[in-house]
Amino acid sequence: MRLRTLVSNSTLLLRVVQSIDKLSKSAILKLTPTRLHIIVITELDSGLQLWCDLAADAIFKDYLIESAHNNEIYVEFNIDNLQRALRSTQSGALSVSMKLAKRQGLPVLSIIIQSQSGSGHEVSLIQDVPVRMLSAQQMEQIQEPTLPDGQVHFMMPPLNNVRSIAERMKGMGDRVAVSANREGEMRVRVANDLVDVTTYFRGLETMTLDATQEVEVDGEFHTAVIDMKNFLRFLQSYHVAPKNVVCCIVEHHAVIFYVYVGSAGYGGAAALNETSCGSLT
Repeated sequence: MRLRTLVSNSTLLLRVVQSIDKLSKSAILKLTPTRLHIIVITELDSGLQLWCDLAADAIFKDYLIESAHNNEIYVEFNIDNLQRALRSTQSGALSVSMKLAKRQGLPVLSIIIQSQSGSGHEVSLIQDVPVRMLSAQQMEQIQEPTLPDGQVHFMMPPLNNVRSIAERMKGMGDRVAVSANREGEMRVRVANDLVDVTTYFRGLETMTLDATQEVEVDGEFHTAVIDMKNFLRFLQSYHVAPKNVVCCIVEHHAVIFYVYVGSAGYGGAAALNETSCGSLT
């Protein structure tokens, strides 16, 4: 089993890791010859999962991966440890590389940072992130959930705007009702015995999963009630500076957010596939 690569976009990788920091203490990294996946599955009663899928060439260069399992490698890592290591790459690094190694017989993701000292000498900093190797059999048990089709899909307003509102609402209740219709309207509502607060967003772009079909304009609102803490955790994905975020409401069942990473700019629904190097779901 071998993994060795230059990290050509450590900033993007850091932003992705920052966006999952509040979700859990640990995550799974699945590396294939062409894709990088990060998976977070929280406790069963939390109801929150994250599935990240990025093109390997958006982050890596001179990427070498070999294993007995279709050249795929699976490891579990501590999110805070990887985040600290990646922060070290942001201070004038000349180059960053990563490899799978062993330290005292234990597996680590070794991040090697080449930089220059004040006197002009090249300096190497090695940050080892302990990992737990996972087998192909263990990964077979980890599957993205199958959900019913949603009633409405729409482009989210800027996440920082929603985040500032949700931060003010969090003291009013533990649950938040997210509603939308096919006329581009979204409502975020929190209620308790003393107050009932609703924020409205209008003029949002709606869409269908089938690009060949037109959206049927419908003013009926579809709603799902979710945990406020989970809603705020999702809003941490502002770290990746997404330009396109799609929300899907499965009425009374789930809210699914698709955060498109690496977009060249807001292009609406038609530009999602062309301008992104991956997504966080």
